Amino acid sequence: MTARIIDALLSPEALKGILEAVRSESFPWERSEILRGHFPGLDPEDNLQFVHGFYAWRNRSLYRSPFLPVIAPVLNWFGPMRLIKAKLNRTPGRSRHLEYGLHVDTRHRNALTAIYYLNDNNGYTLFEDGTRIASVANRLVIFNANLRHTGASCTDSSARLVLNLNLIPDLNPMQADQRR
Repeated sequence: MTARIIDALLSPEALKGILEAVRSESFPWERSEILRGHFPGLDPEDNLQFVHGFYAWRNRSLYRSPFLPVIAPVLNWFGPMRLIKAKLNRTPGRSRHLEYGLHVDTRHRNALTAIYYLNDNNGYTLFEDGTRIASVANRLVIFNANLRHTGASCTDSSARLVLNLNLIPDLNPMQADQRR
């Protein structure tokens, strides 16, 4: 498994701004299944999260949330790119870790998946080869979109907050960052 991990991606002020926006009572969340379909070992009652779709380009149709500017600090880090999807997941804390099923987010050629963790908790991202990435606030992990992965709930916080991005960059963020 090849992934790039960047800790302390944003300034503390930029992260605080995002958190204040998404934790505000006026921020719109939708109740959603975590994964569509049946996944052995996952009780349908546990297949619940709250999401906010910031951006989606699918079947020649574009959706842009009026809240898209909230995540601009993260998007700007990538520089020029073709954004496919940007979605914030708020997965409730559980009494035990739940892994939701290995999957890929997109099948677009040359696409990357990027996961930005907004809060510290003991949830994680698990890859098919067994690699685990801890949910550490202000951490970004980038990997080829064809790598199967799953999220895991946390047990030590009320929720796990994760920004999920699918994109095709003009520059390759998997290599050393030339922009800083």
